[in-house]
Amino acid sequence: MLRLNIRHQLPQTDLRIQRGTLDRAVVVPARVSVNNEQARSNKWVTLASTTSNSYKSEYVAGRRTMLDYARERGQKGISDAQAATSKRTQIAWSRLDNGAKRGDDIAKQLRSEIFQDYEAEPVFTIEWTKGADVQVQQSHLTGTPDLGDVTATIETTANADIRTTQGGVETYIKDQGFLRQWVTEDYYDIYA
Repeated sequence: MLRLNIRHQLPQTDLRIQRGTLDRAVVVPARVSVNNEQARSNKWVTLASTTSNSYKSEYVAGRRTMLDYARERGQKGISDAQAATSKRTQIAWSRLDNGAKRGDDIAKQLRSEIFQDYEAEPVFTIEWTKGADVQVQQSHLTGTPDLGDVTATIETTANADIRTTQGGVETYIKDQGFLRQWVTEDYYDIYA
């Protein structure tokens, strides 16, 4: 008798799975930049100083600048010339008026005038010496403090630094399915 042998295998599918991974997840730190200008006092003390003008006392003692000396000598020269001119003019007018009179000895008058200055007593003028002008500038604190500046600038990012490997699933047929049939006589063939 004929026997129908059937062998079949169902198809098999399988999955290739690649898992997603988180390679890196780092919070980006904030960056801080600081502008730091240190405060400074900028204060200092000026030194005490003195200025003196001793010209008044030196002037009385006979010390003069060239300008003062020239001014004094010029004024004295002008006044001496005016006095001498006036005196000589008066003498000349007097001699014109009185020269022809008897008993007027002109030579005697001239001699007395010449020796008049030699016989005069010297005159000394004493003046008190005036003190020197002294001005003292006191020391004082000056300057404006610099308060400095400390400014911090903070830069942040909105997201973390994240790196991932994408996962995936792939479906494939692992075994093909089949259906085989054959005929045998008087027995069953298990494997064909």
